[in-house]
Amino acid sequence: MINHNWQATNYQKERHISSTKKYIKQKLDELKRELECPNEFIFDFIKDIQQDWDPNSSKLKAQKLQKK
Repeated sequence: MINHNWQATNYQKERHISSTKKYIKQKLDELKRELECPNEFIFDFIKDIQQDWDPNSSKLKAQKLQKK
């Protein structure tokens, strides 16, 4: 079940979310430097990861069915 009312606390925003966002950005910057790829590649890379978290994705639906 999706909880549309969930909101991060200020503590979560200041600690966990902020530090994770910074870490992910650093890793993406490193990847861009190492691959010498265009920004579009990084953008598409992020979209690919985002699709794994889409609540309507077939991957997540299959996982939910397996848990039942």
